[in-house]
Amino acid sequence: MEDKKVILETKNAYRYFGSYAAVNDLSFQIFENEILGVAGPNGSGKTTLMNIITQVIPPSRGEIIFNGQPIQNFKAHDICHLGIARTYQQPMIFATLSVMDNMMIGATFGKKKGGDRARIDELEQILKFIGLDGKKEMIADKLLVSEKKKLMIAIALATKPKLLILDEPCAGLTTIESKEIIQLIERINKQGMTVLLIEHNMQVLMNISHRVMIIDQGSKMCEGTPEYVYNNEQVIEKYLGRKKKKGVDL
Repeated sequence: MEDKKVILETKNAYRYFGSYAAVNDLSFQIFENEILGVAGPNGSGKTTLMNIITQVIPPSRGEIIFNGQPIQNFKAHDICHLGIARTYQQPMIFATLSVMDNMMIGATFGKKKGGDRARIDELEQILKFIGLDGKKEMIADKLLVSEKKKLMIAIALATKPKLLILDEPCAGLTTIESKEIIQLIERINKQGMTVLLIEHNMQVLMNISHRVMIIDQGSKMCEGTPEYVYNNEQVIEKYLGRKKKKGVDL
C-alpha cells in the first residue's frame, strides 16, 4: 500500500473519559480503496475510535485528517458532507418509515449544499445492489435484523461516501447472513470504496481485510498484513489465546 494515497489518518489521537484514555496516542493511516480491519478485546477503544473520526464525540487531543484536511473540529454533519459515512453495531434506522424513505433521508443528509436532489433511480440501484430492491416500500422495522443491517449500509452509500466505516456488521447474525454481509463488503470495495471495518470475528477480518490493526486499551498493539498480525506473538498472547503456528490458520 506504500504507493497508495492516504485517505484518512489519525495523529496522536486521544479521547479521555475523566482520567481514562479510551483512545490513547493512536496514530494510523487508511489507504484509498483498501479494507482496513480493526479488532481488539472488548473495551479496547474500537467504537470510541470510530466515534471520534465521525465526530459523534470529539477527540480530546490529536489530529484526524481526511484527504489532507484536518477534521477534528468539524461537526458530524460536516464529516458526512465531506464523504465519511458509518454504520453501528445495532441497527440505527428510521423504523417507522419505509425503506425508500430511509434512503431519501440518507441521500438528503449526505449531499453537499447546493447539490442536486438525489434521483429515485439512483437509490433504487443502491437497493438492488444491496439486495433490498423488492422491499423498498416495506416499513423498515418489519425487516429482518440482517436486512436492517443491509439497510444501514444502503443509507450510508446513499450519502455518496469516499470512506465507509462499518462497526461490527456481522454481530448477531447467523453464519449464512454473515457470509452475505462479507460478500457485500467485498463487492462495495471492488467498486472503489475505501472501508474501515471493525469486526470481532477474527476469521472474517483476516479473510476480507488488506491490512489489520489490533488495538488494546486505546493504543495500537499491532498493524500489518493479516498473516503478519495473526502470527504476531503479542497478538497471540493477549488477544487470540492460542499457540503460535506457521501461516494463517483459518
